Amino acid sequence: MSIAASRKEAAMWLLERLVPDTGVNNVAVAFEVAGRIDRELFTAALRAVLARHEVLRTVFRSDDATLTREVLGPDEVDVPLVEIGAGDAGRDADLTAFAAEPFAIDGHPLLRAGVRAGEDGDVCCVVVHHLIFDAMSTTILLRELLVAYETVAAGGRPDDAPVAALTERAPNERSVAYWRRNLDGLRPAEAGLWCARPPVGAPSLRAETVHHELSAPARAVVRRFQRELRASEAVVLLAAYSVLLAQHGAGSDVVIGTPVNVRDQRSVNAIGYHANLVPLRVRLDPDADFRAVVKQTRSTFLEAISHADVPLEHVSPAVLGDAPSSWRSSFFRHLFNYVPGTVDASATLTGMPLRHVMVENGYSRFDLEFFIMPGEDGTRVRAAFCVDAFDAADVALLLERYDALLVRLGEELDRPVARLSRRGAGDLALPSPSPPAATAAASVLDAVHATVVASPDLVAVQDGTEAVSYGRLWAAATATRDLVAASGGDTVAVLAPRGAELAAAWLGVWLAGKRCVLLDPAQPIPDLAARLADSGAAPVLAAEGLPVPGAVRIPAVPDAVRTDAPSGPDLDAVAYLEYHLDGPAPLAVTVTHRALAAAVARVVDRVATGPAVTAWLSSAATDAALTELLVALSTGGRVVVAPDGARTDGHALGELVRAHGVDVVQAPPAVWRQVAEHAGDRLAGRAVLVAHEPLPRPLAAQLRATGGTPYHGYTTPGVAGYAALGGGPDGAGVVPTARVFVTEPGTGHELGIGVRGELCVADDALACGYHGRPELTAARFGEHPTYGRFHRTGDLARLLPDGRVDVVGPLSAQVRVGGQRVHLRDVESVLAAHPDVEAVVAVGSAGGAREAGAGEADPGHVTVAGPAGDAREVTVVAFVESRKPDVVERLREHARGALPLVPDLVVLNRLPVTVAGTVDRAALVALAAARAAADVEPPDETTAALVGIWADMLDRPDLHADSNFFASGGHSLLGAQLVQRVRTDLAMPVQLADLFANPTPRQLAEHLQDAFWDDDEDDD
Repeated sequence: MSIAASRKEAAMWLLERLVPDTGVNNVAVAFEVAGRIDRELFTAALRAVLARHEVLRTVFRSDDATLTREVLGPDEVDVPLVEIGAGDAGRDADLTAFAAEPFAIDGHPLLRAGVRAGEDGDVCCVVVHHLIFDAMSTTILLRELLVAYETVAAGGRPDDAPVAALTERAPNERSVAYWRRNLDGLRPAEAGLWCARPPVGAPSLRAETVHHELSAPARAVVRRFQRELRASEAVVLLAAYSVLLAQHGAGSDVVIGTPVNVRDQRSVNAIGYHANLVPLRVRLDPDADFRAVVKQTRSTFLEAISHADVPLEHVSPAVLGDAPSSWRSSFFRHLFNYVPGTVDASATLTGMPLRHVMVENGYSRFDLEFFIMPGEDGTRVRAAFCVDAFDAADVALLLERYDALLVRLGEELDRPVARLSRRGAGDLALPSPSPPAATAAASVLDAVHATVVASPDLVAVQDGTEAVSYGRLWAAATATRDLVAASGGDTVAVLAPRGAELAAAWLGVWLAGKRCVLLDPAQPIPDLAARLADSGAAPVLAAEGLPVPGAVRIPAVPDAVRTDAPSGPDLDAVAYLEYHLDGPAPLAVTVTHRALAAAVARVVDRVATGPAVTAWLSSAATDAALTELLVALSTGGRVVVAPDGARTDGHALGELVRAHGVDVVQAPPAVWRQVAEHAGDRLAGRAVLVAHEPLPRPLAAQLRATGGTPYHGYTTPGVAGYAALGGGPDGAGVVPTARVFVTEPGTGHELGIGVRGELCVADDALACGYHGRPELTAARFGEHPTYGRFHRTGDLARLLPDGRVDVVGPLSAQVRVGGQRVHLRDVESVLAAHPDVEAVVAVGSAGGAREAGAGEADPGHVTVAGPAGDAREVTVVAFVESRKPDVVERLREHARGALPLVPDLVVLNRLPVTVAGTVDRAALVALAAARAAADVEPPDETTAALVGIWADMLDRPDLHADSNFFASGGHSLLGAQLVQRVRTDLAMPVQLADLFANPTPRQLAEHLQDAFWDDDEDDD
């Protein structure tokens, strides 16, 4: 007789539907003997156990919306013993493959058995579906199989007393009430750890494992805590696990899942699925020490066990209400399981030594699972992790930090857990950046003057056909010095196009002991006026022909040569003010002569082996223009003025490079995208610097193909020049030019390798601060006890094992979509990998509200929150630069497989840029807001029909085309029924995974229509 499956069983079945044709719910038990297993004896033993246990003869059948079960008779079940082939990958791989083979939910037995013959003995492996089996069952089944085998081998009859399937009691109302109280106010688990990978779209649930033997000092601490804190080993290790997770982004309200056996004393030997995952909620008070954490963990653990009769599926809707849902547990992503030994180390089978063999099924529904396996000789931690969420190297570092944390707790038991170090031995061994091989001169003026004296007739500036020598340039600078020296102010604005006059004016302002304001004549007049007013500049020096009221004409370059020695500015005096180009209000950093000299020396050290010839291509409003000028002049080289057209004309740039022997060219990615193809092999042998923005891998490959050497630079307003310059061969990360470290935002605790946090830079090239903004300067700059003064960049980053740093993007550019936290730069990275995409920028649109990442160029508007901090619910809009206007559908399909969302896609011929050639994100944010405010396109027929199904299934007549099914009260079980309804009403082949990936009527309609047309094309 068939009966309906329980809600717990149905939830497991739904997970299997999400990743069909996998063994995600398979459980394996295996043992190895030093000899040969008699196949006939083992088959007889297996049949005896199957005949005895009703649950092992339980089968399930399913249609699209329901799951039923029934028990077959002993004569109706036949499970043949199969031979497991020995492959080249070895024993473990062979057993994993056997365990991972899926079971069909179609009325066939959910158990299989096999034997793998090895050189030194056989391995027996039994695989059972989790619907009728759990971890405790492995011990029971293995014991009964071994006893039955021994009995049959001795000529006896195995125990045939029937064992009925255990029926679990209905959840106790007191237990349900307990969980509702205990989990009240808990937010759904929406983000992984800071060392996890960005979230993906369609999960594979593929898993791998890393093992770690706890060190002797760590084990000694655990034993000591067992005595002193009166806690079991499991509780001590669980408490430490909660601290570890909190240190890596789980927050102070940590929830860990743990399986609890719900068998009572009368059914301790019952095989079956009789375990419930319970959420252990540990609230970590930042002022509490580990004693308090252990006490709370012990109490929580014992209370959870006493109320473990409630499956999560009974609690989730009541606690989370209309919170967005997904395929994973809404309460936790991380599991803890204390697993004592399965088989006695001295066990034998018919005289043959026997030992337990751990077999993985290759899948996990959780991001991370810690299995603690104590033994006589030590304690092993087996960390199973989903490859969608982690790399093996990051998990190995987590285990190393877990060990280090235990040791540290033994040394600092009285220290608040929030103040404990987050790093392990591997993190502390991270290589530091090397100091520049060549030390900088006292100031850039001294470096330039050295060439003025040694070679006054050497060409310093080449502007078209005009060549200006060092001596003439210095003479013009001296004239500027004399002009501004008598002015009362200490700040001078210089407004001129790139050329000898601008170079001389900057040098002259510094010779006068003044500071200059970097401006570009191409900037909009209102922006120039605002920056002049904010800086208080007087006088304003302007090139001839620029209509600037009250400006003083910049002295022309004379024919005469001068070599006067500079009086030398104070190295700690401010050299220049640089304003952010796309901020909503004027905001400038102030940079000293010491920082400027250090910044120039870094670039020289990385890209120049002698006198450098640089292209002067960057906007005069940026310190990139200073870098181009001073790298040449400080090495006795020359700077070649590039026309503005060279930013868009690759032929013009390439010819400039060829004709003048330029060996250093610098530009942002938006410029390189336009010129790299046509500049071609004329860049061969040159240093190609990519500044200001992330370097997409396709562009990096294109630049390498020219024969040039790309250097990806990372810049941040608080550091002069480059904080990092040069990337690895795989394109990941940049090479720091300064001391960099990553901290937990809000606390300042340093984080380890691979852990995302706020990037900080400590170096002599730091800016003084923000002009006229002491409160912002205090917030952004600090003093480190070891590294000295440092800058908090406001950028999310992680350190790589080789010392490189991977900069993700602004901390503020994190958004929440359908309950899933996503960084906009991760979205960009995935979309940029599509071959039809030239460039992409993702922004968050909240119906015209200011986008989370829009203030990245204005630190005054950056909200510094942790990588797992608050993020607003927005719609992600991706602006794509592509030569193929029909790319949208292909890009949507690409996004579905790699992202947890499908952004709105807008194809542009070219992304807007600022005067500096960087992408104008502020303009794109405004465009996204304008699109959101415009009339929404009316739903088509399919979308309208889906809206009706949404409203009917959820009993919500207020729903519309963009209503998220899960955020509107839907859950997995109801989702399965909705999928069946769509199939029936619309005759469309939809899967449950499609609903998770496309949770609104509009998105699902687009997906179904795309699939329809794809199938139609395939048929053609």
